[in-house]
Amino acid sequence: MKTISTLLLGLFVAASVASAATPLMGKLVALDAGHGGTETGAYNTAYNVYEKDVNLDVVLALKAKLVADGANVVLTREGDETMDSRKSRVDIAIEKCNAFYGRKCDILVSVHHNGSSDTTHDGTLVIYNEKKDIPLARALHDALITGLGLNDEGYLHGGYGMTVYGNLVSALTEAYYITNNDEARAWLAGTRTPQEVDALYNGLVNYFAAKTGGKPRGR
Repeated sequence: MKTISTLLLGLFVAASVASAATPLMGKLVALDAGHGGTETGAYNTAYNVYEKDVNLDVVLALKAKLVADGANVVLTREGDETMDSRKSRVDIAIEKCNAFYGRKCDILVSVHHNGSSDTTHDGTLVIYNEKKDIPLARALHDALITGLGLNDEGYLHGGYGMTVYGNLVSALTEAYYITNNDEARAWLAGTRTPQEVDALYNGLVNYFAAKTGGKPRGR
């Protein structure tokens, strides 16, 4: 009886571990906080909010959420650094993935927030370049539209930002317009970043789940 009980307990523990596993377990994700240092990105003049700071805020929070769910994450920048070029961001991601984990990054996501002279304009846009990037771009786009509920500005394809460097499966997100005063207030209040992070997280879960036949979230 003791042997049978021990065997049943082992099977129960194994089943519990398997059920707790997520599509993110063991995945290697590179996150890029767009701009930084002297390259400030979009700027909300009414609330003195720089895009570079919003980008980093989101990336740091997203990293914590992904790591808690079993993913491995590298960052192209971890503070307010000026980066040499967009290509150097991709190079840094590749170098860190190889140095820390001994393999190529599974994906690279560059986090940005858009800008406009119209402080009431808002919307969500996702940018990609290569055909292989489409599933990732679509998963992030759909999750952001669902999670943030903004005007759908669709996709841009070809020649934008770091997505032109086709070494990694990658996408660039413009979740909302930081020049929109409501968005700037929400970010300063600390309410917007958790919403965006949850949406990006769901998008990444859905992307990896689709590759392994798992169940999507946020649909």
